[in-house]
Amino acid sequence: MTVRLQDLFDQARAQKHTIALVAGRKGLDRPVRWVHMVENEEIAGFLEGQEIAFTTGIGLEMQEDLTGLVASAYHSGASGIVVNIGPFIRQISPEATRFCNEHDFPMFRVPWSEHMAQIMHLFSLTITMSEKHSLELAVALKNAIECPGREELYTDTLEQNGFGRDWNYSVGVLDCASTVSTDDCAMPHVSADRLQVFTRQLESLFTQRQWYAAQLMMQGRIVLVFARYDADALATMSREILLACGKVSHDDERLFLGVGKITKSARCIGKSYRQGLALERLQKHRGRAETPFLYDDAGIDKLLLNVPDPEILHDYYDHTIGPLEEYDRVNGGDLTATLRRYLQFNGSIKETSERMFVHRNTVGYKLKRIESILQVNLSDFAVREMLSVGLHVKELLDC
Repeated sequence: MTVRLQDLFDQARAQKHTIALVAGRKGLDRPVRWVHMVENEEIAGFLEGQEIAFTTGIGLEMQEDLTGLVASAYHSGASGIVVNIGPFIRQISPEATRFCNEHDFPMFRVPWSEHMAQIMHLFSLTITMSEKHSLELAVALKNAIECPGREELYTDTLEQNGFGRDWNYSVGVLDCASTVSTDDCAMPHVSADRLQVFTRQLESLFTQRQWYAAQLMMQGRIVLVFARYDADALATMSREILLACGKVSHDDERLFLGVGKITKSARCIGKSYRQGLALERLQKHRGRAETPFLYDDAGIDKLLLNVPDPEILHDYYDHTIGPLEEYDRVNGGDLTATLRRYLQFNGSIKETSERMFVHRNTVGYKLKRIESILQVNLSDFAVREMLSVGLHVKELLDC
């Protein structure tokens, strides 16, 4: 887990270190992953991103070279830079200050009398402890999902990391899929390296927003656990998550996000996870990428997700849509697709024919064939409602 630059700055001052912000105040919410000594522009080019750079200026040929060093650190993805004022850098130039303010790139000043190594150690220790807590939290949340009845495996760890056992929780499941397959449900997950890009982007988002949220990996997906947020907040956060991940996604990648029901305590995290997973799969089945699917917006799917016995769903399917799909399979027909369109447009033959690019008489003939196969009357609203539910059940079974 990353740490905000503002928090590191505050901690250094709290421990009486002499460190002052010179420029780039608007960038203090930048996340920091590690610290790095950077003494010239060439070394700055080796930064991997989200480090805080420290420099004494010993590698600079002239005072004016500081601006180039700062710019190189910024373009290499550093979160900020700490400049040690002393024999090598006597003062920070107006050009360097201007660059940092223009790019919201925090620059700090530390006097030569200050032991800069102690500040680096403090920052490193803080980041290391944050990563330790993040790993512990991920293990606890995985246990909460997989072993909800064994509270001893997760409740104490949650509370030690600032998450209450009696808080409400909601679990989101994010799938980052590749479009190398044309079958939406069969889209493979992206590679581990690509997945790391998305998790890193989300860590930065969580850190900057200071959300009470955590992430872990399960079944090739990113599992997001939110604590103490209502439905409106979850909807806003879900959109931000997809927007942030979209910024680092490739043209051949798609993002699908399902968010489960808000729980009453940590004991129900696993249930929310399973709902989020089912909703994410439905999004993929329906081809609705980059749009979050929240439990509160699930309509009839919300009811079907909570059917405890899968056999009930299979039985319902067998007695509604099943015979029609079997007819299509044997005869190479499209009656199920016709029925789906017909129900989608509230029984309008006109709209169904226009959307399917066929004559109205063709649609009318197919509807008669459907009535014959299923032994129903499609003019009956109750029948249309029953078959509509059957189509929803089929989607759940397919996913």
